[in-house]
Amino acid sequence: MKTFLVIISLFVSSVQFAQLVANAGNDQTQCPNIPVVIGGSPAASGGSPPYSYSWQPSSGLNSSSIANPSANVTGWVHYVLTVTDKTGATATDDMWMNVDDMINYDAGTDTGYCFGQQNGPTIGNPNNSNASHTFSWLPVTGLDDPTSPHPVATPSTTTIYTVQISKNGGGCPSKFSTIRVTPWIPPYVDAGPDTTIDEGQTITLSGSASTIIWWTPGYNIKYANTETPDVWPTTTTVYHISSEDSHHCYGADTVVVTVRPGDKLFFYSAFTPNGDGDNDIFYIGNVEKFPDNVLKIYNRYGKVVFSANNYANTWDGSYLSSPVPTGTYFYTFDDGKGQQYKGTVTIMR
Repeated sequence: MKTFLVIISLFVSSVQFAQLVANAGNDQTQCPNIPVVIGGSPAASGGSPPYSYSWQPSSGLNSSSIANPSANVTGWVHYVLTVTDKTGATATDDMWMNVDDMINYDAGTDTGYCFGQQNGPTIGNPNNSNASHTFSWLPVTGLDDPTSPHPVATPSTTTIYTVQISKNGGGCPSKFSTIRVTPWIPPYVDAGPDTTIDEGQTITLSGSASTIIWWTPGYNIKYANTETPDVWPTTTTVYHISSEDSHHCYGADTVVVTVRPGDKLFFYSAFTPNGDGDNDIFYIGNVEKFPDNVLKIYNRYGKVVFSANNYANTWDGSYLSSPVPTGTYFYTFDDGKGQQYKGTVTIMR
């Protein structure tokens, strides 16, 4: 009987003083959004039970104070398990958790392309890789390779593509993702009808275009970034209108302005001398062909407020360096070749 008691005493003594061991378990990789249980089996041994548990960090865990918590991570996490027994002794162990790369794979962001003007877009998240996963896209219409992580899409109508992403060898459920690809129709652009003018005449073109507009060539033209620029070509000219919409798709058209040579004078009836560089002077078309001209401008009281020999489109609506009032003024023009002209010009500020 004494011998039996001694054996029991020795056994209890050996258990009581066995080394405390923490077991965080093996490193693991989880499938996206499918939690896994971590921690060894058992997570603690030796020492003096009962044990308390502390997992750090606590992110992704359903509890940081149990032996075998459930973990749901979105990337690499280094977990450290600390076990404390009833005597206050501690032991630690660690493990790594990761999630399958599939979590970063998808169809990409909705996109489009200028139909008939551009190559189609490359779709699929830039992170996609077929190193250990397969990709299957549907529908296959408009795709250069429906098994590629990044196919080129050129649909002729708006299409929603769905990709199935599967892990090679299984182990995780397939992931499905969609993307919308839209073929944007280039903007409608119309330069307006061809027209004929006399040399020295200014006309307004009547174009129709989209968001961003520009006309060429850039000489003898104002408002070149609008649908209706003013032009005064001296020779027959082909004007090109180009337009870009919000998707950076382009459209273009042309109009021919035929110029009849001549020396007919064109007196413009109004101008706005406000210093903005637009319509700031009293303009007479073809005036340069009459170098012996004489121009006089009168206010409503008959006072001369401007006069010039060889007028060259320079009057800016001032008298003695000060702006004249808004209103209508009278002019006489001697072309120096025996012809006299009279008329009115309105100043608007």
